[in-house]
Amino acid sequence: MEGGGTRAQVFGTQTFGSGYPGISGRGVANRGFPFYFWPLSFGVGTGTGAYLRSDTEYGHADNTSRPGGVMTSASFQSNSTNGTVFRVLADTTTTQYLITDIFANCSGSLVSSAGATMPIAYNDNATDLPQPEQIVQYYRASSVALSLDGYNNIAIFLADGAPDIPLPSGIDTTLLDCLNQTIGLATPLIGGATSQWAAIPNNMGLLSLMLLGWFLAAFV
Repeated sequence: MEGGGTRAQVFGTQTFGSGYPGISGRGVANRGFPFYFWPLSFGVGTGTGAYLRSDTEYGHADNTSRPGGVMTSASFQSNSTNGTVFRVLADTTTTQYLITDIFANCSGSLVSSAGATMPIAYNDNATDLPQPEQIVQYYRASSVALSLDGYNNIAIFLADGAPDIPLPSGIDTTLLDCLNQTIGLATPLIGGATSQWAAIPNNMGLLSLMLLGWFLAAFV
Protein backbone atom coordinates (compact mmCIF):
# COMPACT_ATOMS: atom_id res chain seq x y z
CA MET A 1 0.00 0.00 0.00
CA GLU A 2 1.31 3.44 -0.94
CA GLY A 3 -0.31 6.74 -0.06
CA GLY A 4 -3.78 7.35 1.28
CA GLY A 5 -2.81 8.36 4.82
CA THR A 6 -4.50 11.54 6.05
CA ARG A 7 -3.35 14.52 8.08
CA ALA A 8 -5.37 13.36 11.08
CA GLN A 9 -3.41 10.07 11.04
CA VAL A 10 0.07 11.61 11.06
CA PHE A 11 0.72 11.41 14.80
CA GLY A 12 2.25 8.27 16.27
CA THR A 13 3.68 7.76 19.75
CA GLN A 14 7.15 7.16 21.21
CA THR A 15 7.09 3.64 19.78
CA PHE A 16 9.00 2.86 16.58
CA GLY A 17 6.31 1.44 14.33
CA SER A 18 3.61 3.86 15.45
CA GLY A 19 1.79 6.25 13.15
CA TYR A 20 0.53 3.53 10.79
CA PRO A 21 -3.23 3.95 10.24
CA GLY A 22 -5.07 0.98 11.72
CA ILE A 23 -1.88 -0.85 12.78
CA SER A 24 -0.40 -1.04 16.25
CA GLY A 25 2.66 -2.64 17.79
CA ARG A 26 6.41 -2.31 17.48
CA GLY A 27 8.41 -2.45 14.29
CA VAL A 28 7.89 -1.52 10.66
CA ALA A 29 8.51 -4.80 8.81
CA ASN A 30 6.22 -5.51 5.84
CA ARG A 31 3.80 -2.71 6.67
CA GLY A 32 3.62 -0.89 3.36
CA PHE A 33 3.77 2.86 2.85
CA PRO A 34 0.51 4.56 3.87
CA PHE A 35 2.14 7.99 3.49
CA TYR A 36 4.41 6.98 0.59
CA PHE A 37 7.58 7.80 2.57
CA TRP A 38 9.68 4.96 3.99
CA PRO A 39 10.09 4.48 7.74
CA LEU A 40 13.29 5.63 9.39
CA SER A 41 16.27 3.29 9.37
CA PHE A 42 18.20 2.45 12.52
CA GLY A 43 21.25 0.22 12.53
CA VAL A 44 20.91 -0.81 16.18
CA GLY A 45 18.81 -3.34 18.03
CA THR A 46 19.28 -6.94 19.13
CA GLY A 47 17.22 -9.31 21.24
CA THR A 48 14.03 -7.59 22.37
CA GLY A 49 15.22 -4.47 20.53
CA ALA A 50 15.61 -6.25 17.18
CA TYR A 51 12.46 -4.54 15.86
CA LEU A 52 14.53 -1.33 15.60
CA ARG A 53 16.71 -2.80 12.85
CA SER A 54 14.85 -1.64 9.77
CA ASP A 55 17.95 -1.29 7.59
CA THR A 56 17.69 -4.89 6.36
CA GLU A 57 14.36 -4.14 4.66
CA TYR A 58 14.61 -0.44 3.79
CA GLY A 59 18.36 0.01 3.42
CA HIS A 60 20.60 2.25 5.45
CA ALA A 61 20.02 5.93 6.10
CA ASP A 62 22.15 6.85 3.08
CA ASN A 63 20.02 4.79 0.67
CA THR A 64 19.48 7.13 -2.30
CA SER A 65 16.34 5.21 -3.31
CA ARG A 66 14.57 6.54 -0.21
CA PRO A 67 11.64 8.80 -1.21
CA GLY A 68 12.53 12.36 -0.29
CA GLY A 69 16.24 11.58 -0.27
CA VAL A 70 18.66 10.22 2.29
CA MET A 71 17.93 10.56 5.99
CA THR A 72 18.98 13.86 7.56
CA SER A 73 18.59 15.57 10.92
CA ALA A 74 18.26 19.17 12.05
CA SER A 75 18.75 20.55 15.56
CA PHE A 76 16.66 23.19 17.32
CA GLN A 77 17.98 24.75 20.53
CA SER A 78 15.79 26.53 23.03
CA ASN A 79 16.64 30.11 23.98
CA SER A 80 15.61 29.36 27.56
CA THR A 81 18.22 29.17 30.31
CA ASN A 82 18.41 25.37 30.10
CA GLY A 83 19.23 25.40 26.37
CA THR A 84 17.15 22.30 25.59
CA VAL A 85 18.09 20.76 22.21
CA PHE A 86 15.54 18.92 20.08
CA ARG A 87 16.21 17.24 16.74
CA VAL A 88 14.09 16.28 13.75
CA LEU A 89 15.00 13.13 11.81
CA ALA A 90 13.46 12.42 8.40
CA ASP A 91 14.23 12.22 4.70
CA THR A 92 16.03 15.27 3.29
CA THR A 93 12.99 16.85 1.63
CA THR A 94 10.87 16.56 4.76
CA THR A 95 13.66 17.93 6.97
CA GLN A 96 14.06 20.95 4.70
CA TYR A 97 10.33 21.68 4.74
CA LEU A 98 10.18 21.36 8.51
CA ILE A 99 13.14 23.67 9.16
CA THR A 100 11.31 26.49 7.39
CA ASP A 101 7.99 25.87 9.10
CA ILE A 102 9.47 25.35 12.55
CA PHE A 103 11.28 28.68 12.45
CA ALA A 104 8.15 30.37 11.12
CA ASN A 105 6.07 29.05 14.02
CA CYS A 106 8.53 28.63 16.90
CA SER A 107 11.18 31.33 16.34
CA GLY A 108 10.31 33.04 19.62
CA SER A 109 11.68 30.01 21.49
CA LEU A 110 14.77 29.33 19.34
CA VAL A 111 18.34 30.64 19.48
CA SER A 112 19.08 30.75 15.74
CA SER A 113 17.39 31.40 12.42
CA ALA A 114 16.26 29.06 9.66
CA GLY A 115 19.17 30.22 7.50
CA ALA A 116 21.62 28.98 10.12
CA THR A 117 20.04 25.51 10.36
CA MET A 118 20.82 22.98 7.64
CA PRO A 119 19.97 19.29 7.23
CA ILE A 120 22.85 17.05 8.33
CA ALA A 121 23.33 13.61 6.78
CA TYR A 122 22.52 10.84 9.24
CA ASN A 123 24.66 7.73 9.70
CA ASP A 124 22.63 4.89 11.19
CA ASN A 125 25.75 2.80 11.83
CA ALA A 126 27.45 5.38 14.06
CA THR A 127 26.67 7.43 17.14
CA ASP A 128 25.07 10.25 15.17
CA LEU A 129 22.26 12.03 16.98
CA PRO A 130 19.49 11.32 17.42
CA GLN A 131 19.70 7.75 18.67
CA PRO A 132 16.42 5.78 18.88
CA GLU A 133 16.36 5.94 22.69
CA GLN A 134 16.20 9.75 22.43
CA ILE A 135 13.00 9.83 20.34
CA VAL A 136 10.01 11.43 22.04
CA GLN A 137 7.53 11.24 19.15
CA TYR A 138 7.13 9.51 15.78
CA TYR A 139 5.00 10.77 12.90
CA ARG A 140 3.78 9.69 9.45
CA ALA A 141 4.20 5.91 9.82
CA SER A 142 7.49 6.35 11.70
CA SER A 143 9.11 8.18 8.77
CA VAL A 144 9.65 11.33 10.87
CA ALA A 145 10.83 11.62 14.47
CA LEU A 146 11.38 14.29 17.11
CA SER A 147 14.13 13.68 19.68
CA LEU A 148 15.47 15.26 22.86
CA ASP A 149 19.20 15.43 23.56
CA GLY A 150 20.10 13.76 26.85
CA TYR A 151 16.93 11.66 27.01
CA ASN A 152 17.56 7.93 27.44
CA ASN A 153 14.41 5.86 27.03
CA ILE A 154 15.88 2.42 27.72
CA ALA A 155 12.36 0.96 27.63
CA ILE A 156 12.64 0.63 23.85
CA PHE A 157 15.21 -2.13 24.38
CA LEU A 158 13.07 -4.02 26.91
CA ALA A 159 10.12 -6.34 26.42
CA ASP A 160 7.13 -4.95 24.55
CA GLY A 161 4.85 -3.10 26.95
CA ALA A 162 7.60 -1.74 29.20
CA PRO A 163 6.62 1.82 30.21
CA ASP A 164 8.55 4.66 28.60
CA ILE A 165 10.96 6.58 30.80
CA PRO A 166 9.41 9.98 31.70
CA LEU A 167 10.92 13.00 29.99
CA PRO A 168 13.28 14.94 32.26
CA SER A 169 12.00 17.91 34.20
CA GLY A 170 13.25 21.39 33.40
CA ILE A 171 13.15 21.10 29.61
CA ASP A 172 11.51 23.79 27.47
CA THR A 173 7.98 22.43 27.23
CA THR A 174 6.76 25.47 25.29
CA LEU A 175 9.20 24.72 22.49
CA LEU A 176 8.44 21.00 22.67
CA ASP A 177 4.74 21.58 22.17
CA CYS A 178 5.37 24.05 19.33
CA LEU A 179 7.66 21.58 17.56
CA ASN A 180 5.22 18.73 18.01
CA GLN A 181 2.24 20.64 16.64
CA THR A 182 4.24 22.18 13.78
CA ILE A 183 5.63 18.83 12.65
CA GLY A 184 2.14 17.34 12.68
CA LEU A 185 0.79 20.24 10.62
CA ALA A 186 3.67 20.76 8.20
CA THR A 187 5.03 17.27 7.50
CA PRO A 188 4.58 16.75 3.72
CA LEU A 189 1.93 14.26 2.62
CA ILE A 190 1.64 12.65 -0.80
CA GLY A 191 -0.98 10.77 -2.77
CA GLY A 192 -4.43 10.33 -1.27
CA ALA A 193 -3.53 12.29 1.84
CA THR A 194 -5.25 15.55 2.60
CA SER A 195 -3.63 18.93 2.08
CA GLN A 196 -0.33 19.68 3.79
CA TRP A 197 -2.12 22.44 5.68
CA ALA A 198 -5.22 20.49 6.68
CA ALA A 199 -6.33 20.77 10.28
CA ILE A 200 -4.90 18.37 12.84
CA PRO A 201 -6.36 17.34 16.18
CA ASN A 202 -5.45 19.83 18.88
CA ASN A 203 -5.23 17.19 21.60
CA MET A 204 -2.05 15.53 20.38
CA GLY A 205 0.45 17.62 22.37
CA LEU A 206 3.06 15.87 24.46
CA LEU A 207 2.84 18.29 27.37
CA SER A 208 -0.04 16.60 29.18
CA LEU A 209 1.63 13.20 28.90
CA MET A 210 4.92 14.61 30.15
CA LEU A 211 3.32 16.24 33.17
CA LEU A 212 1.57 12.99 34.04
CA GLY A 213 4.89 11.13 33.79
CA TRP A 214 6.62 13.63 36.04
CA PHE A 215 3.77 13.48 38.56
CA LEU A 216 3.86 9.70 38.74
CA ALA A 217 7.67 9.62 38.91
CA ALA A 218 7.63 11.98 41.87
CA PHE A 219 5.64 9.48 43.90
CA VAL A 220 7.47 6.29 42.95
